[in-house]
Amino acid sequence: MKKYAVLFLLFSGCATIGTVSEVNLNKDFPHHEIQKIAVLILETSWQDQDKEKANFGLSNTIASPDAGTILADIIARELVNWGRYVVLDRRALEEELELINLNEENILHSEDYLSLGKSLGVDAVVIGKVEKFGISYRSIPPRIAISLTTKVSFLARCIDVTTNEVIWSIKIDGTSKEDNEKSLASKLVTKTVKLLEAEMK
Repeated sequence: MKKYAVLFLLFSGCATIGTVSEVNLNKDFPHHEIQKIAVLILETSWQDQDKEKANFGLSNTIASPDAGTILADIIARELVNWGRYVVLDRRALEEELELINLNEENILHSEDYLSLGKSLGVDAVVIGKVEKFGISYRSIPPRIAISLTTKVSFLARCIDVTTNEVIWSIKIDGTSKEDNEKSLASKLVTKTVKLLEAEMK
């Protein structure tokens, strides 16, 4: 695995978006063999969200309950835009899973990707875990001021369904004072997929 890390500073009006995007590309993998992929809902575990007494007050993050689905949709869209893969439509994926009496959450825990790949007719699946996706606020005593920041942080991995080998992975961690979660995530994924595309050439 070769690892690439890039720091992006994007300027939107007066607000700065600070993001770190990491791309891990398996250079030894025969990438030409992967033609069709499916992007599964990303796992969420909100006990990892910020909730601590900091030096300047109480910090907490309000998490979006649909984060895993929203991010899966964004990743699938950007992979379609890339044009390297045939990406199974997210709605079609949900319908296919319903026909075989499976749901995406169960698949994430079973890790039976070979069986899933055969059922869906895909060569690889993209799975992942959301660490942060929401609005973080901090109250600052004694004046009870509130500072609001959008936070998006997640890891996604593309896995070969035959060998369970990781083909590539991306890790994104970003904050913004201006964008909502969906807008920030869309910008970050677009940038990171372009980085992945450049490294795979």
